[in-house]
Amino acid sequence: MSLESGSGAKCWLSRGALAVAVVVAVVAHMPLPTELLPQPNASLSCQKSQMKALETDGCPVKMSHHQSESNCIAIRVWIKDEDLNQAPTIRIVSARKEILQPVIKYKRTKKKWRMKKGTNEIRVWCHDIAAQHGPRVNNTETLWELVYDCVEAEPRHPVIVSYIAQSQRCSATSLHPDAVPSFNLSLDLASKSINVTLKSDQKVHARWCYKRSAHHCVQGSHSNLITIDPTHLRSTLLKIPYMLPCVCVQVYYIHEDPPRKTVCPLQTTPLLEVEDVWLSSELTVYESSLTLSTECPARYFPISSSLCWRIQQNLCIPVANSTLQTQQQGPDLVYNTSLVDKHPRMCVKFSLQNSHNISCPFLPDMSLWHVSLEATPHALIVRVNSSVQAVFSAQLCVQNEKGCESSGPVRSVQAKEATESQIRVPLDSVAMQACIQVWRTSPALIGQRILCPRYRRERLAVRALAVLILLLLLAFFAIFMHSLVKKGATDWLYIQRPVLLVCSSELSSHISATRALASLLRGDLGTTVHMALCAPSSQGQAGPGTGIADLGPLPWLYGQWEAVQEARGKVLIVWSPDGNRTFGEWRRRTRGGEDEVCDAGGRGKLLEDDEDLELQKSPSAIIQPVLEAALDRLEVALQKCKGGSAAFVYFGGLGHRGNIPKVFRDVPRFCIPRDLGGLIRELKGLTRTKGTFGWHCWPRLVSKWVSTWLVRKLARRLRTQLPPEQR
Repeated sequence: MSLESGSGAKCWLSRGALAVAVVVAVVAHMPLPTELLPQPNASLSCQKSQMKALETDGCPVKMSHHQSESNCIAIRVWIKDEDLNQAPTIRIVSARKEILQPVIKYKRTKKKWRMKKGTNEIRVWCHDIAAQHGPRVNNTETLWELVYDCVEAEPRHPVIVSYIAQSQRCSATSLHPDAVPSFNLSLDLASKSINVTLKSDQKVHARWCYKRSAHHCVQGSHSNLITIDPTHLRSTLLKIPYMLPCVCVQVYYIHEDPPRKTVCPLQTTPLLEVEDVWLSSELTVYESSLTLSTECPARYFPISSSLCWRIQQNLCIPVANSTLQTQQQGPDLVYNTSLVDKHPRMCVKFSLQNSHNISCPFLPDMSLWHVSLEATPHALIVRVNSSVQAVFSAQLCVQNEKGCESSGPVRSVQAKEATESQIRVPLDSVAMQACIQVWRTSPALIGQRILCPRYRRERLAVRALAVLILLLLLAFFAIFMHSLVKKGATDWLYIQRPVLLVCSSELSSHISATRALASLLRGDLGTTVHMALCAPSSQGQAGPGTGIADLGPLPWLYGQWEAVQEARGKVLIVWSPDGNRTFGEWRRRTRGGEDEVCDAGGRGKLLEDDEDLELQKSPSAIIQPVLEAALDRLEVALQKCKGGSAAFVYFGGLGHRGNIPKVFRDVPRFCIPRDLGGLIRELKGLTRTKGTFGWHCWPRLVSKWVSTWLVRKLARRLRTQLPPEQR
């Protein structure tokens, strides 16, 4: 039995030793919760601070990078004495989570902290040796400083410290040195741009924004996200429309949800472009207030405001004692206008650093009363219409650099609702050119309306100035039209279609007048003129053998007629009393009998000199055959209803309308120079057509001006060609 018992005991002992060994081995190989412990090189302590009070009312947490450990962030927390008695909590979120609980320890121990088993809570002893000899009393001036000099930080992950105490709750954030890119900024105020130069070697995004709060930077409407690739270019240029103090630059890596580094280079720079503040601001009108919204928070701009009365576009007279009450409402400035006279010409003058911006935000339907002014030789009559019963006052004032200086006594009237009331303000010799200011006295409204009457002298000056301007305009218009007509207006009436001139008389006066007409058409209207008297041979023609001497009168006339018709030109037959004799002879010769011939009966009969009589006795070998050929072609054209390509022309004093045969009554006829304007329109094709309302006004007007000038010009030329009795 003893042997068996001994052997059993030995067996039990060996089994127990084996189990203990297994447990020890398992425990030895189990990973210890080192992530719940402070860093091996970390120092965690709590002691009384030398500071008597916090410098600011902000969060009493300060974070900084460790001096020797690049991946550590040092944390300092200042705790009020009364908060320490209530067991405050400090939560740290980084690569791991830790909870620090500062606790007062009345006995000095070597250990400065102790971890609670199974948790990530660490109790930090704050030794108070002075309180172990008696009851502890809270001291409001005592601060405790908790120092945790190494909290592990990883790239791209921020370290967040939350402080939870009875008096306040807050948090602070810090980033690993490599979590945000490193870069430099350079300002160019002249071009309104910021140059960003990257120091890091990874791609980043860059943009500019308006910093509205500590953690809120709003992207501007003209801001674009720019990617900087250091392998190609390390810098980029950001264009800023408004150089404001809250303009910041954000640079961050391109991976998902990265921390952003924000730098505000203009925050400490004096505001240089005040105009940018006005351009980037927006004014909103409410019933009893105005809200000025700026891109930057209102604390950046101490903008003051007052009222002024706009008399002219660039003249706004300041209203005395009219500064508006201002208060900040978030990032905006709110101005109280509940007691302001809201008239469309009552404006608000905003001022900042000797710069002003005037805005007239009130609408016509916001005004509660209306005023008009009547000027008499000895007084100003003010008429007031009010939608409510009120007292109104009026007083003379004289304009100066500071505004409208009051002059004379104040006169008031009790105005009834919806009833017109009058205030009579006498004028003296000193105030003959004064204005008048009107305001509502009771219930009082801020702001005086300033009315300046137009006195008689001023009205006369205005009228004289208006007459002078009108005369200058008329003179300028006349000079312009004269130069236009004389130098270049005929370009508008240039006749591109050719004209064939056919003479009907061998009289030297008739031929000279015809040549004067041809010269006017050719020289002043740019017309291509064909005339038998000017084309005896092929010299100067389009080619050899095309002159009238080369072809003969009839072939030359037929060829010219066809060419003019193809070019949609006109054939002008210059008629005279001699044309009737030629027409009669041609009709008797072609038809074997006498046809109708107009007898002038003494009308338009001309005194002929010996040279003309001699020419009549020996008909020209050119004029008569060309005329007969032209009459033949015209008659054929009339039979084919194509007589619109020809017209008759006769000169006043050398013929008259009755000289033209009745058989050609449907052919247009013009008396020169009287009907020169109509002839020009006929040659240019501006004639009335059936179904059209009429010529265009502008061509007709120019034609009238040009033809008037040309008529005078031609009349002067013809005056030397006409007989003395007909001049």
